[in-house]
Amino acid sequence: MSFIPRRIFPNYNIPLSNFKGHHQKALTKFGHLAPQIDLVLEVRDSRAPISTTNVLFDRVLAQKQKIVLYSKKDLSVIKKDLLEKWHLSTLEDYMFIDSRNRKDARLIIELVSKKYYEMSPPPPLGLRLMIIGMPNVGKSTLVNTLREVGYASELRGSVSTKRRKVARTGGQPGVTKNTSEIIRLSKDPDILVHDTPGVFLPTVKDSETMLALSLVGCVHTSFIDPVIQADYLLYLLNLHDATGSKYSEYMDHPTNLIDELLYNIASKRGQLGPDGSYDELGTASHWVSLWKQGKLAKYRGLFDLGTILELNGSELKKLFAEERERVKSMDVSTKITDSLGEDGTARSKKRKRTAKDREYDLKNQLFKI
Repeated sequence: MSFIPRRIFPNYNIPLSNFKGHHQKALTKFGHLAPQIDLVLEVRDSRAPISTTNVLFDRVLAQKQKIVLYSKKDLSVIKKDLLEKWHLSTLEDYMFIDSRNRKDARLIIELVSKKYYEMSPPPPLGLRLMIIGMPNVGKSTLVNTLREVGYASELRGSVSTKRRKVARTGGQPGVTKNTSEIIRLSKDPDILVHDTPGVFLPTVKDSETMLALSLVGCVHTSFIDPVIQADYLLYLLNLHDATGSKYSEYMDHPTNLIDELLYNIASKRGQLGPDGSYDELGTASHWVSLWKQGKLAKYRGLFDLGTILELNGSELKKLFAEERERVKSMDVSTKITDSLGEDGTARSKKRKRTAKDREYDLKNQLFKI
């Protein structure tokens, strides 16, 4: 009898929110800085391009020109023609990148420079970028690489070969907690950027979205039970390839049972006890970590269920429209509307302005003088 992968994943009672105080603070800061921003770079993880899209950004940075950057291309198996299909329906610029790759950074600098020279007149104080995205999608790493490339001539005379960091990076989400002061990426043309904290949604729409986010590292490793993460990973891998080839180093046949797979992983690693027992949590964490880090080509993956099912551009557009309506009813969205107005541009008179909002109104007026 041929193997039939599961079509439905159990609806485990896992938390659907990981929204923290510094996320709200960052969203408020985005709105305050918006009048000064000429271009937005939104970074999404190419292993979960749907789940790592945060529709709240459209509220606080309304009408801003945007380039979508799909990061971690070295870890993903997404098809480029699928991204092309999506963006034909939205008319957004996009790029498929590795945040650490200097060649990709150079292409981004070239595209941003092109945008600069298309502006009439060019921004007198330089083109100001804001890099935004969900937690741990590679924003700060990208800022460091862009700085290296944009300032290559200034850094060439340095004796040290060590990569200089202008933004802190780390393997877990939440390393960046504050929006940075302006960082200069290039002098000719003059390009400046704000590095920002990753911002989570107040709640995600379902447990599968949260599991996809956990598999790409948008939430801390301890946030969701590693066995549930491992089970969801097995579920996705079987949907992607029902032959079991994605874990054939441990088993000679496909399986829907995570216990069976974990037992075989522990056995292969020589970690079974005399009675056949093993550390279930540790084994699950180890296996999930291999796919999160993707240090070997065989661990490249795709963790969005919708992407595996290959949604087309019109379906994706409808999905995001429904997501915007869902998020619109949340308290966070209400606060954004109170501060920036219904259109998100801070031009409406029907707004509830705080003292901080009025302070930034004055700063933005002086910025434009």
